[in-house]
Amino acid sequence: MSETTERSHAARLRAYLIIVSVAAFATTFAQQRMLGSLPTLFLLKEKLHLGKEQVAVFFLWATFAWNLKPIAGVLTDAFPIFGSRRKVYLVAGATGAAFCWIALGFFHDSYAALLGFSIALNAAIVFASTAMGGLQVEASQAFAAPGRITSLRQIFMSIAQLSAPLLGGWLASKAFGFTAGIAATVLIAAASVTLLVLKEDAREPLKALSEIELAQPRYKPSVGVLVGIAAFGAAAMTCVTNEETRSVGISLLALLAVFFMIIGLAVVPTRNPVIFKAQGQLTQILGSKTLWLAVVMLFLIYTVPGLYTSLTFKQSDELHFSKDFIGRLTAWEAAMGLGAAFAYAAICKHFNLRTLLIGSVLANALLTLTYLLYTRETAIYIHSVTGFIAVASELALMDLAVRSTPKGCEALGFALMMSIRNFGIAMSDVIGTKMIDGYGFKFNQLVLINATTTAVVLLFVPMLPRAIMLAREGQPTAK
Repeated sequence: MSETTERSHAARLRAYLIIVSVAAFATTFAQQRMLGSLPTLFLLKEKLHLGKEQVAVFFLWATFAWNLKPIAGVLTDAFPIFGSRRKVYLVAGATGAAFCWIALGFFHDSYAALLGFSIALNAAIVFASTAMGGLQVEASQAFAAPGRITSLRQIFMSIAQLSAPLLGGWLASKAFGFTAGIAATVLIAAASVTLLVLKEDAREPLKALSEIELAQPRYKPSVGVLVGIAAFGAAAMTCVTNEETRSVGISLLALLAVFFMIIGLAVVPTRNPVIFKAQGQLTQILGSKTLWLAVVMLFLIYTVPGLYTSLTFKQSDELHFSKDFIGRLTAWEAAMGLGAAFAYAAICKHFNLRTLLIGSVLANALLTLTYLLYTRETAIYIHSVTGFIAVASELALMDLAVRSTPKGCEALGFALMMSIRNFGIAMSDVIGTKMIDGYGFKFNQLVLINATTTAVVLLFVPMLPRAIMLAREGQPTAK
């Protein structure tokens, strides 16, 4: 490699790392479930007088756009804007989200306006986050460093997760406009850095399709896919017919509709070269057994009875923690997560993915049990150990996600993984609050169920390809 080529190679890597770092921080810090989490939660609880389940349902719908990341992935992978697959989407998403935060600063007293602008806010951040995810996977695969670049992303996400709730706990006692202004400023700064730093190679317009290309067979859903859709639909309809679980059922149907849109895009006859290319990417994604195994694992580990909203109400109403103290606990948990990201970056070169995945998920399940001992005196210790190991297990799963994504489908494949993760987190919170408010479960019972369902994920590890699971950082893997 010549000196000029080496410099170009290093400059390209440096630009990737800067944008992944800045975008990971901004699209995490400025989320409504991050900086805006406690200010919004206490706004709903104290000003709009909503209960635990109503708060969880609000966040489910407000953040539902995160379940649409596969659609954003198709757009950013296959529909370049002015030749750009990443830069334009990242800048437009961050700028749009900033304007939504500004609108929330003015119209947060109305539930309808709060929900409407929240949905738009999350949709805009989804596009920015999806473009960043595509850059992350491109860099990971181009430089054979999925663990290190995933850890870099997690480091800056953890910095955001550390600073946002710490600041959010303080902001929860202030006018909501302060939260909106800070979030908007961070997003505009990220858009500006992207404009200045990212030099993206323009994509040439696609040529008209030949008759040979048009004659290629299109994707056909397998029997397993059809059975899975039918089972998912039956579960959703069962929830819809029960008044107590109707909101859960509607959200499941909405997710199923998104999947039908993806299937429809994959099979529809077309002569449009852009859509045809997207169909090729979808065929790779839908036919990747490794990717779908990883999706199932993510769904199981995140769609467990969640503790977040129930724990916040327990902290506030039962243990009488102040808002600042709740924010500091969340920030401390994120600080330990930051330590886990640095640790993972160091050890991923020395252990294969199977060891990292089994060890971290098992530890996650066991340490969840410490919430059985949750008091004011133990809170700091519990948030410390669970914050560290939760991030370690998430990094192992994200490492698996990156390795499982077919080339050419970087944004779409990673977006599919993240949409399952995000849907699982939102749904788990609704399930958790429903079990407590609707079915009389106690908080400690919820903890036991959470730990057990997390451990079930380990049953899927033997099904994953040895080529991926036994490879260490820096070693190429076969898909």
